[in-house]
Amino acid sequence: MKLSYTVKMSNEEVNLPGSLPVMVLGGATLFPRGYMPLFIFEPRYRAMLDYALERDRMFCIGHARPGIDADESPDPVFPITTVGLVRACVTHPDGTSHLMLSGVERVEIIGWEQHAPFRVASVVALPCRVSDVTAATTSALELVDLSTRLCGKDQPISEQLRSHLHCMKDPSAIADMVAQSFVTDPAKRQRLLEMNDVVERLATLVDHLGSLLARGED
Repeated sequence: MKLSYTVKMSNEEVNLPGSLPVMVLGGATLFPRGYMPLFIFEPRYRAMLDYALERDRMFCIGHARPGIDADESPDPVFPITTVGLVRACVTHPDGTSHLMLSGVERVEIIGWEQHAPFRVASVVALPCRVSDVTAATTSALELVDLSTRLCGKDQPISEQLRSHLHCMKDPSAIADMVAQSFVTDPAKRQRLLEMNDVVERLATLVDHLGSLLARGED
């Protein structure tokens, strides 16, 4: 039996299927509410994109495990990943495509339904946990303040993103947006994605942004 899950992004409800294609990429992590531009050119991923567009316009970005052959391994990616929704797509006469992928929800890969020509995984949704609402709210406000100090010309985020962060109320959403914008190390990004407790994720990001400022990157 195929399962599906309904999640809410701001005022938009998105139905997540129980199985989704997976694009295997080295060092790539998409966070919920984050955006990732992609250029699709390999034949297998052209087929994957066609498959996704004909169905739910969704696929997962699978962070390839380091040091393995992703094509040969039976389990090539970290199991915790993010479902992405194709927000815009332009297909060119040569068959390649440029698209913008929007992160929808954390999921866990629990099995593989297809390996070729592209991978399709069985997935389950992973709702976030808030162990301490007061701590999460306090850390989220601190994180927004720190991000403001790293905003502007030649800085990691724009005035538009800073304004957007100030309008956000959900601590989990704030954590994901900051992680997408400020954390560049692939291993650290994956660890943050796997942190189910929002309080732990926020505390880690507060330390990270504090370190950026301490190094004089403000």
